[in-house]
Amino acid sequence: MYIQANWRKQWQSPALRKVKSLWEKYRENALFTITTPSYEEENIQDLSKFDRAAQDLGRFRRPASQDEYEDYNSELPYKISTTALIWWCQDLQRKRWPRLLYMAIDILSIPAMSDKPERVFSGVRRTISWDRAQLSPDNIERIECLKSWLRSDILEDC
Repeated sequence: MYIQANWRKQWQSPALRKVKSLWEKYRENALFTITTPSYEEENIQDLSKFDRAAQDLGRFRRPASQDEYEDYNSELPYKISTTALIWWCQDLQRKRWPRLLYMAIDILSIPAMSDKPERVFSGVRRTISWDRAQLSPDNIERIECLKSWLRSDILEDC
């Protein structure tokens, strides 16, 4: 697992406990039944010999439990060639992990950073000159917010 291989030991247990707790909330709030992919639904004539063999291997997987999170964690790691969000939105994952999908989408659609606030406060280097070095952090924050609001015309309606 990525976390165990790359995170500090003291971060691992708390993070995994929080994810498990989050999963339990998603599992409880699910308003639909779990659907598993049916291999018989697919059109076998359109598959190559390799694809048919790969499909046959899928039939011999151990049966799924009632907990998608545990099933997902017990699987071997997946090698994906897209972003994680795109991978989760593919039909195979939608069918195999219907509840876990919603948790993954909610988490993965959170932007890694917020550009706009970052841009606003990176302008501080122009605000604080040697003449203004005595400004308090609260006043600097107020100045930067006001500058941003003026540029975006938020104050027009006031």
